[in-house]
Amino acid sequence: MEQGISKNTQRMLNGKHIWLYMLLLSLPILINNLIKSFNGMVDIYFIARIKDVSTETIDSAIAALNIHESFNNLILAIGVGLSIAAMAIVSQYVGAKREDKAKFYAGQLLTIALIVGIALTLVILGFSWFFIDLLGAKGQTFNFALEYFNIRSLELVGVIFFLVYQAIRQAQGSTITPTLLNIGGILVNIGFTWYFVEVLNLGVAGSAWATLIGNLIFVPLMILDLFISRRYMRLKLSAFVPKKKTLKEIWPFAYPATVSHSVTFLGFLIINSFVLSQFGDVISASFSTGNKLSNLLMNPIYAITTIGAVFIGANIGNRQPERALKVYKQSGRMTFTITVVAILVAILFRKEFVTLLVGTQNERLIEVSVEYTLWLLLTQPVMSIFQNYMAIFNGSGQSKLGLKAQSFRLWGLRIPLLFGLWFLFPEMKYSVVWTAMNISNVIALFHAHYLRKNIELDIKVNLEDDESEVLV
Repeated sequence: MEQGISKNTQRMLNGKHIWLYMLLLSLPILINNLIKSFNGMVDIYFIARIKDVSTETIDSAIAALNIHESFNNLILAIGVGLSIAAMAIVSQYVGAKREDKAKFYAGQLLTIALIVGIALTLVILGFSWFFIDLLGAKGQTFNFALEYFNIRSLELVGVIFFLVYQAIRQAQGSTITPTLLNIGGILVNIGFTWYFVEVLNLGVAGSAWATLIGNLIFVPLMILDLFISRRYMRLKLSAFVPKKKTLKEIWPFAYPATVSHSVTFLGFLIINSFVLSQFGDVISASFSTGNKLSNLLMNPIYAITTIGAVFIGANIGNRQPERALKVYKQSGRMTFTITVVAILVAILFRKEFVTLLVGTQNERLIEVSVEYTLWLLLTQPVMSIFQNYMAIFNGSGQSKLGLKAQSFRLWGLRIPLLFGLWFLFPEMKYSVVWTAMNISNVIALFHAHYLRKNIELDIKVNLEDDESEVLV
């Protein structure tokens, strides 16, 4: 099947300059992530500048968007888990030169994505009021959040489908097509957000509808690409028929990654709810602003480690564990260097970033955002190393190690520290949040390093033929 392998896959398996190929393949993902980060700021940018409303109303609207972001991350953890499973499974089959198996499992994973998306939409539409109340939203914040939650729930089928589609293509070394489709949706979202919020004055509902349109508009093209692509594997409808045995084989790849992201985002949801209930809308909005800058700077790291995980999976499938380990080491050096340079620049210009995002009307919002951002950025290099550990855990098909690392960082360290410091040192006020965050990030790195020593770089997928997987 060598002639069926793309040039990018051949570079992953045999190319001399691993770091260069990783960098080149990660660039489309980086561009996509950067635009996606700016896209995430679009709602806040326009909502913060709504005309003829009070500062309190704007603070409530931003807090509502912040609550949804935390909740949406928790909900999408299932989609992220499926995408990690898709990346690990498909990349190992591609590396093992078993495109037939790769096609079959890709179809199975996409079917699961559709089912999960429909189920989550129905749950949120039925219980959004309960979730929002549980998260501590009151008054205007509750009303804004309820409206935003219900509209955005309608996009989940398309969003989860895209996560798995993107992982399948990336596992073959295809990063440009998913990126172009996603960027197209983001640009549509930006245009509609401006029109709905600024021109039609639809407020929070307008920003929600704009995001929904942007996330769904190019899904038909993704489906088309899966069936007619000339450069990468094409699927057949028979691959989408769910098989019980196959679902059991996918489960060990998907469930640790899903649980890992679920417990992580649930932890952040608890922290955000704590901040909102104890310190109010302004502090909550300030932390949201700082987190957006942090996410922006982590984009190069996420891009490189995503491709690093694909390289690792493909080389394990091709029975080249030494090369997989080499990928991990080169990825680590690149991500750490990039992060150090980025945070030095970001610390100097963090106030300009904050005012660009939230405007200059609320001085308290700006003050807390600038302070929080400084402490947040100081441990970014540590998180770049941590993310590289996650790449080798996921790429090797051992996402259970990632589950242990993430759970310990958040539930074993950060949340107990947060509530412990808040109880013992109430005079620290909201600074307990970044104190607990920085301590937990540093200690968690040593735990992840310990887990890394126990990793096995051998093939985890089933290479045996099964008649039910034969796609004629």
